[in-house]
Amino acid sequence: FFHWFDYMSWYPLGRPVGTTIYPGMQITAVAIWRALGKLGSAISLNDVCCLVPAWFGVSASILVGLFAAECSGRKSAGAFAALIMAIVPAHIMRSVAGGFDNESVATTALVATFYCWVRALRDRPTARDGEATADSYAFGLLCGLAYVYMVSAWGGYVFVVNMIGAHAAALAAGGRYSSKLHRAYSLFYVIGTAGATRVPPVGLAPLRSLEQMLPLLVFLGVQLLEAVEVERRKKRLTPAQVWKRRVQLAMPAAALLVVATAAILPTGYFGPLSSRVRGLFLKHTRTGNPLVDSVAEHQPGSTMMYRQYLQNVYPLVPCGFALSLLRLTDANTFLLLYGAIAYFFASKMARLVILLGPPASAFGGVALGFGFDFLIVDALLRLLGYAAEEEEEPGGKKSPGPALDVAAREEPKEALKDAPQGGNGGAGLLKSKPKPSQLAAAAKAHTAIEAERGGEMGILTVAHRLRGGDMGRYGEIWG
Repeated sequence: FFHWFDYMSWYPLGRPVGTTIYPGMQITAVAIWRALGKLGSAISLNDVCCLVPAWFGVSASILVGLFAAECSGRKSAGAFAALIMAIVPAHIMRSVAGGFDNESVATTALVATFYCWVRALRDRPTARDGEATADSYAFGLLCGLAYVYMVSAWGGYVFVVNMIGAHAAALAAGGRYSSKLHRAYSLFYVIGTAGATRVPPVGLAPLRSLEQMLPLLVFLGVQLLEAVEVERRKKRLTPAQVWKRRVQLAMPAAALLVVATAAILPTGYFGPLSSRVRGLFLKHTRTGNPLVDSVAEHQPGSTMMYRQYLQNVYPLVPCGFALSLLRLTDANTFLLLYGAIAYFFASKMARLVILLGPPASAFGGVALGFGFDFLIVDALLRLLGYAAEEEEEPGGKKSPGPALDVAAREEPKEALKDAPQGGNGGAGLLKSKPKPSQLAAAAKAHTAIEAERGGEMGILTVAHRLRGGDMGRYGEIWG
């Protein structure tokens, strides 16, 4: 395949197909066809090519659901995001059966790379003092492999590597650097870059193209930050000492980088920006390439375009974006940054509206998931819980609620008799020093009451205050 020269393409010049196209889509179709053949299926290669966009459209929708759930922390948001991704025109325009195109496979690869990236940054209670997690190793590795597949499928891989590099830089600049970020990004960049250089149309572009210098600089930067982080743990450095040490390492590194750039730049090692990338920052009539300037897909985006390709999810995106601002985790900041950057590029080139499909679906899922959880699920749970409490058994006795049995419900009432009484839900505890038995009785009563109500803060507060021995303060909080 990589040595295939098509004499009939671009006749009479011909074309070296194997070295001038991204081979991921073709290799994927042939691999699926051969796998189905070994399983006994008689499907033809042509039929496989026709069905690949639909198959990968399904996988992309599922991955967007996982991505949205990981970023938002809500499974309902993931479910709605997957549903939206399955029907939003910005995605189905490239995932319709019969539309065998690079973006058909690349969208799945793009979302898989982003999901593995945010999954690698998940917090773990077992990781202390900013240490790396097992997820950062496992999913950092998978992220690099997914990126290699993305490179083999579509030239939009430049957006993917810059997106992850920008997020890593934003986390470090925002004071959220940790060793898990170092492990995840280092594995992603090393594996991804090594694999990308093996794709014929790419070659050494990751190390020579100006479009991909940001991820390289971020990679070098996180190595310096990790060196200081290791030293901080060993020597128990204070924040001021950490910053001082970072400056001490950054200054000579920056000077060395400037000298190296000044020496290499005149040799022509770094290539210029491509015409399409220049078109993102210049007016479409000023790229200098008539072919690029004349294509309708390369025109700037418009409100009509957003409504056409996002349809009913269009008004939900701002709501989901605003709700996401309330949860600034490592993963959710990626979703926010992804949405903002994808919107910027789509406004510059209409063709890139395909990049808006995943974040728009995720934001729509966040908005719908929020409404579903708080306006339907929570309301139904409360309604059913209180309704069960009010049901009476034959004989006039009230039936217990779903959370507590009769004994558990009656026991707090007896315990309250032994607890010190006072107004405002326990504020009377402040009047005199309670006895240990009274403390235990009051704690047991309030815990049972809160459990019956469906809350958790009361239970946690009781346990915390009992450990600290400050029961009077707990009574004041309850009041």
